[in-house]
Amino acid sequence: KSRQQLWADHVVKDKVTWDERMQPARETRAATFLRAVFSKRQLVEVLADFWHNHFNVYGWDSWSAGTWVHYDRDVLRANLFGNFRTMLGGVAKSAAMLYYLDNVSNTSAGPNENYARELFELHTLGAENYFGVASTVGPDGGYLHPAPTGADGKPLEYVDEDIYSATQCFTGWRIQKETGDFLFEDSVHAKYSKIVLGQNIPSGSGQQDGEQVLDLLANHPGTA
Repeated sequence: KSRQQLWADHVVKDKVTWDERMQPARETRAATFLRAVFSKRQLVEVLADFWHNHFNVYGWDSWSAGTWVHYDRDVLRANLFGNFRTMLGGVAKSAAMLYYLDNVSNTSAGPNENYARELFELHTLGAENYFGVASTVGPDGGYLHPAPTGADGKPLEYVDEDIYSATQCFTGWRIQKETGDFLFEDSVHAKYSKIVLGQNIPSGSGQQDGEQVLDLLANHPGTA
């Protein structure tokens, strides 16, 4: 089933039962077991397992389960041998991740940092590149990142202020509840300028705020 059909049949269908809601997760679990035992493409299965652990989502979550086939097949497996930035973007816009880490409720009026924090701590730079709790305000009151910098002058490590700014960049990244499609809702997006890892993200950029954060992290030496 396509992602749209999965959403229609297992998430928003009138009077959908719990068993129907969990069906895609059960089928993905069974398919994963069968492939692990019988597939002649074991490298694919090893990589699929690796990326499921890296971009971890609880498959039995009531919102994730209905689209679990899509997350496994179209987001992770489709990019196993592809570009990391492409996979990172697919994960960020998937219903499974947006609901699991609560970014669907991340708004300018009520920011939710769950996804942004996991993006830094688990999906890209990791705990080893965390500089610690430190201010990004310099002696003159201007912006000054406290972490060591690389040859390009950009910070090599991140602080909590980077996560807070990234959280604002991802405000408005949501899911269309009727279709399960990714939706950018400008009315709840933080429209002011932000600075993430020394990079200025200008005001009024809308969805591109989040895209710039993903670009920045995917190309950061700490991610490699």
